[in-house]
Amino acid sequence: MNKFDRQWQKLAALARQAPAGDGSAPYGFATRLAAAGLAAPAEGAWPGFGRYARRGLLVAAMVCVAAVALNLPAVFGSRDDEVELDDAIVQVLDLS
Repeated sequence: MNKFDRQWQKLAALARQAPAGDGSAPYGFATRLAAAGLAAPAEGAWPGFGRYARRGLLVAAMVCVAAVALNLPAVFGSRDDEVELDDAIVQVLDLS
């Protein structure tokens, strides 16, 4: 059992032992709860997610750089290459 499960089991056992009340929260309970929640940063899966997010960003950047590098001849190439390509397509699609 991990730390969270043990704490949850302990809290649940204490809650079962508590006497039945009228169901209303004490004065200022919501304020104390909100203050306690904002005071301590939550630890969980987010630090691990950040590691994977950085790796994903790195892979995406490498793919972008590779795409730009592979398409540079098309950007800086001569216009004659496109005309020859257009002629080949017209010849293939010319069915008449």
